Amino acid sequence: MNKKLLTGIAFSLILFSLSSCNLKVRENQDSVSVSGIGTVLAQPDMVLMNVSFSHTAPTTKQAKTAAEQTMQQILAILKAENVEDKFLKTTSLNYDVEYEYRNGRRVTLGQRAQQTIVVTVNDMINTPERFSSILDQITAIDKVEVQNIQFDIEHKTELFKQSRELAYQKAFDKAQQYAELSGRKIGKVLTISEVVSRDVAQTRAFQNNLMFKEEALAMDSGDSGIPTGEQGVSSEINIVFSLE
Repeated sequence: MNKKLLTGIAFSLILFSLSSCNLKVRENQDSVSVSGIGTVLAQPDMVLMNVSFSHTAPTTKQAKTAAEQTMQQILAILKAENVEDKFLKTTSLNYDVEYEYRNGRRVTLGQRAQQTIVVTVNDMINTPERFSSILDQITAIDKVEVQNIQFDIEHKTELFKQSRELAYQKAFDKAQQYAELSGRKIGKVLTISEVVSRDVAQTRAFQNNLMFKEEALAMDSGDSGIPTGEQGVSSEINIVFSLE
């Protein structure tokens, strides 16, 4: 291959590279990239809480029997409040040795049985006093702890649809303004990419990992007394529009 042919090929490659760069620059000049975030809030209609209890006795059998009796008390309360079995779930069940250290020595106190269940109470909007009643009754049981109370929304499909529509509209409004500022008009959508869709909490009625026994006992059972705040969903998207 002679030098003239090599020079011609090299020159052609340079021209092709420059042409590609110009096309990319042109594409960037003829488009606008914007983002939009849509957040939709609603009143929580369900609550989840961890209910845990433990009993220590001389033998594992005795500790187990005591824990089962506590569980039966809780189940009776939930049944009376029309909480179905499908809304109850045991997350931990342990049988171990209870001990403490005295003067540097480990002393056995007995056998311990411990159980934790997650209780879901729904229909909070129509029966707001129901959860307060359940909380009052359960926390009145000896050696029972209620932790990690979390308010949530049971059905979020429609909320996510609304949040995506809101995110798109916000991105569209941005693109339209930028186009007007530059003396252009927005054209068709070139690309759409979702950054994230997530649950959000505007306010939180309780902090996690707190015991509510004393507070619950002080409540008037006829009034829920529990602010739930607002929760919902958020969607964030990126859109590239062409410019005309």
